[in-house]
Amino acid sequence: MRSLFALLAFLAVCHAASAAEVFGTVDALSGSASVAGQDGQSAVITVGLHIYEGDTVSSGHDGEVHIVTEDGGIIALRPDTVFRVDQYKAEGGDDDKTFVSLLTGALRSVTGWIGKQNNSAYRVTTPTATIGVRGTDHEVTVLDKGDGDEPGTYDTVNEGATVIKTPQGEAQGTPGKFVFAPKGRAAAPAVMTRQPHFWARRNLRMEGRIQQRKEGLRGRLEQMREERNKNIRQIRNGNPRNESPRGERHGEARAQQRPQSAENRNQAREKRAERIQRRRAEISGQRREKLQREGGKAGEGQRERKKHARRERE
Repeated sequence: MRSLFALLAFLAVCHAASAAEVFGTVDALSGSASVAGQDGQSAVITVGLHIYEGDTVSSGHDGEVHIVTEDGGIIALRPDTVFRVDQYKAEGGDDDKTFVSLLTGALRSVTGWIGKQNNSAYRVTTPTATIGVRGTDHEVTVLDKGDGDEPGTYDTVNEGATVIKTPQGEAQGTPGKFVFAPKGRAAAPAVMTRQPHFWARRNLRMEGRIQQRKEGLRGRLEQMREERNKNIRQIRNGNPRNESPRGERHGEARAQQRPQSAENRNQAREKRAERIQRRRAEISGQRREKLQREGGKAGEGQRERKKHARRERE
């Protein structure tokens, strides 16, 4: 009976993974990071891992994660960041969408075909603001506690434009400017007259690769969208095998990788548990050896004291 429950649970996880939309693939990693699914199960992030709709990605104090999205965009998560994929669809149609949340920390977003072709289909939500784009490359930072800067949401644009909204109003972000939406007080977003202090303190290890990756994807966006739309139509028509071998490979790969992602996460958790158990065993063994050595030294000292006492009596 217990094995039956375990099998049903495994099948449920696989079904959930296969039903979820693939958001993107981890393209580069520095330091530590993890991902948690909607079921609460978490795994250590590795290069090549798929991130799904509903996943929450957390980077460590030393962590940076670069994700290439299915629509050809780039999400670069900075250290100490918590990011969630709320809704995502990239089928090459008019109903494609990218809705994500930045709960804390910072991210740089280079939009793919979704943000470039339909501004209303892209949104970043933070605890104090909502950010839309006009085909852009921008960076959002959420400060929970100020260290020379007021807590809230900061947005700056590298290319294109953004619109930052709160219930009190909105402001437009343009290249080289910072727009700020405060935390803890009702106020409309405003363009800052100076650069925030935290910006100069950033220490990023992989920033240089983003521009090269961005240029490589830029010229392929329309081709990627058309191929994606074609593959989706073929699958829905029940004819994934056709004269397009590339479409066939992509369809089969995604069908295989979705359940494998849940399996890979389970394997990662099992390996981590094994490492922890081995480490505990090593520490326990080291402690026993130490106690034995200390016990042996104590025994030798006691024997020496007894010999010395006998000599004195004699």
